[in-house]
This record gives sequence, structure tokens and C-alpha cells, in this order.
Amino acid sequence: MVKLTGGLKNMEQWNSEKYQIVVAAFAAKDSYPLLAKSLPIQADSQDFLFEGISPSCETIELCVLNLINKRVATLKTLYERSDEVSLDAKDTIYYHSDGLDVGMFPCIQSAIFTKRCAYCHGMGETPAAGLYLTEGNSYAALVNVPSKKLDSLKRVLPYDASHSMLYKVLTEYGEGCGWHYDHTKFFYGNTMSNLVKEWIESGAEQ
Repeated sequence: MVKLTGGLKNMEQWNSEKYQIVVAAFAAKDSYPLLAKSLPIQADSQDFLFEGISPSCETIELCVLNLINKRVATLKTLYERSDEVSLDAKDTIYYHSDGLDVGMFPCIQSAIFTKRCAYCHGMGETPAAGLYLTEGNSYAALVNVPSKKLDSLKRVLPYDASHSMLYKVLTEYGEGCGWHYDHTKFFYGNTMSNLVKEWIESGAEQ
């Protein structure tokens, strides 16, 4: 059982017709939960109970699921099975969120920029295209900043993904466009590019 209390910041940024914030239990290496329960988006403070969890699950997470119940991003890992730690059916996991920011941009930062982009865009002295995508630097480097590749485009133009270089480079500009890397092959499927699009189209809030 999981007992979650406290406030979560920026839940309202997520389009509830396309995404849900949940506590979910997962098997090993699976993006689809064994069991999940949605959190109320409008609640100022959560007092949430998640029961019926199989002790055989690999992880329990506060995370975002899309329409097909696929995990888009992990917000917080509440439990992870290991040789030293295992879950008993009678155990209760307590988590106080203490104002955790669950907005769209922090998810993009952790799930995409930090995990996949920062090695080229910020880990060295000279980031690719002069673009820093490291935590604390990426938002200012992207939103309403002209692209160095096509100065007619902004790196991110709020409310307009089709005129945002970040989205176009993930979906349109493949081989032969002068990039050192084909970013259209960056992800398997369109889950992450759709997340970027939704964030931009909803105003690219921080």
C-alpha cells in the first residue's frame, strides 16, 4: 500500500484528455503498469491511498501515463525492488510530496534533455549549436530564442510547435539536413515528441 500526502505543483499543466498523473506499479522493464490509480488534479493537497499492489512488482512510481496507459515520465520512484529491499503485502510506503513540481517542463528536462541530450548539449565546454540543455539552463536557452540553424525559426515558439525548431528537429529534419546526428531517430515511437509538442502548444510554461 502507498500513502501519498502533500501538494504537487503544476498538475494543471497536463491535458487531462491526453495524460494522467498516477501512482503505478510496474514489472521489470515494462512501460505499461500492472496497476495504476489516478491522482485528483485539482486537489491543493493530496491525501491519496493506493492499495492492491502485487508484492512481485519491480517498481512503484509517481508518474505520467498517456492515453494508451504507457509511461511518459517518472516523477518520483517510491519503491524499487533489489536484493536488499523487497515489498511485503502488509507493507505501507509513505511519501510526502512537499510541493514536488510535476509540470510538463520538469518532465521533459528529466526524461529527455538530461537523459538523452545533455551529453552533447552542455556536458563539454562547447555545447552543440551553442545550446545548453542541462538542468537550470535549458529553458532560457530554448524559449523565444532564435535558432542558429534557421534564423527564421525560434528554438521554441510558445503555442506553435510547427514553427519551433526543437519539435521540427525531432520529427522532420532527418538525414541530409546538415546535422551531425539524425534527431528523428532519437526515440522509438512518438511518445516523447508528442510530449514536446503538447508542452509547446500549451504555452511552453516553465
